[in-house]
Amino acid sequence: MTRLSPNEEFLDYMTLVDLGQSEVGDAHKGKRLDRLIALLRRHVLLILMVVLPTTLATIYYGVIASPQYASETRFVVRSPNRNAAGMLSGFLQSTGFVRAQDDSYVVMEYIESRAAVATLEEKSDLRDLLARPEADFLTRFPRPWSDTTEEALYRHYRRIMTIDTDSSGGVTTLEVRASRPEDAQKLTEALLVGAETLINQLNERARQDAIRYAKLEVTDSESRMADVQKSLTGFRNKVAMIDPSKQSAVMLDMIAKLSDDVAKSKAQYTALIQQAPQSPQIQSLRSSIDAMETQISTERARIVGGDASMAPLIAQYEQLLLQRELGMRMLESSATSLENAKIEAQRQQLYLERIVNPNRPDYALYPKRLYSILLIFALCFSAFWIVRFLINQIYDHAET
Repeated sequence: MTRLSPNEEFLDYMTLVDLGQSEVGDAHKGKRLDRLIALLRRHVLLILMVVLPTTLATIYYGVIASPQYASETRFVVRSPNRNAAGMLSGFLQSTGFVRAQDDSYVVMEYIESRAAVATLEEKSDLRDLLARPEADFLTRFPRPWSDTTEEALYRHYRRIMTIDTDSSGGVTTLEVRASRPEDAQKLTEALLVGAETLINQLNERARQDAIRYAKLEVTDSESRMADVQKSLTGFRNKVAMIDPSKQSAVMLDMIAKLSDDVAKSKAQYTALIQQAPQSPQIQSLRSSIDAMETQISTERARIVGGDASMAPLIAQYEQLLLQRELGMRMLESSATSLENAKIEAQRQQLYLERIVNPNRPDYALYPKRLYSILLIFALCFSAFWIVRFLINQIYDHAET
């Protein structure tokens, strides 16, 4: 057997030591890996619900999210005839106008509606403004997983638009976000113009409704007057006289005159009988008296002697005159109502008063990176503790 030199023996020893250490290191690495796997298994819920979402949010808001510029405007809808409340409303009331809060909500509903989206598509090329290359994949329209339908566009529009009304002062605040400052200002201005157009339409509709009903009343009164006048003309043609009342007055005057003549003739007749009973004038005077009394009876019969007399004609004529008088009053009243309706419609006009015009921002207010990351972390951490509590409760019930 060949004996090794001291140097060769040392080299063999060091080789064995290295082999032993490598085996020991591999064992430690295996244990470390097992511990890591066990730790991951033990905290898989925390990782999935807190660590992973927060990490993704940090990556998105810290690296990917593009800046968004917000253009803001403030306005108030006011009317000259409504009660006011609040400091701003008191100021408007002192100037002759007060806020119309109900109509402010009408404007809000319009801006939040699909009609506003259609207006923006027509006036400001909404789709092109939302598809700017500066926007990231979450703020650009359309998103990678969404379509380009009108419904998808409306949902995206609701995400970039915020509107709110202060119930105490009646001031409405509108904010629109976009990838470029000029785009945000353009969209806000287009929405304001659309709201002003809506207010004008409401004014015109209210004015037309108020005036239309008043005009219908005037037309109805004029039609009634025309019918009454037609009936009056037909009556005059039928009886062949203009005014039966005046005609009867002439007849009454004639009766009164004849009565006076009869009285005088009777006086003469009595005097002749007493002074000259044989006078030939007595017979002629008697005949004259009888003729005048017959004439008086005939004229009286013509006035109040039955259906063919003047009395029924006068009654019909006076009824027609009464209808004409009532018709004239109704026509005058409806004409006055029409004028009042025009004045009231003008007085009830709504006004959209701009308090702050849409601005062109020079600084991106969105996204609020740190706030968004902390908010996601807080929400995920809260959800994690809730789920963990429920799981522990389930295990506790299962063990019992």
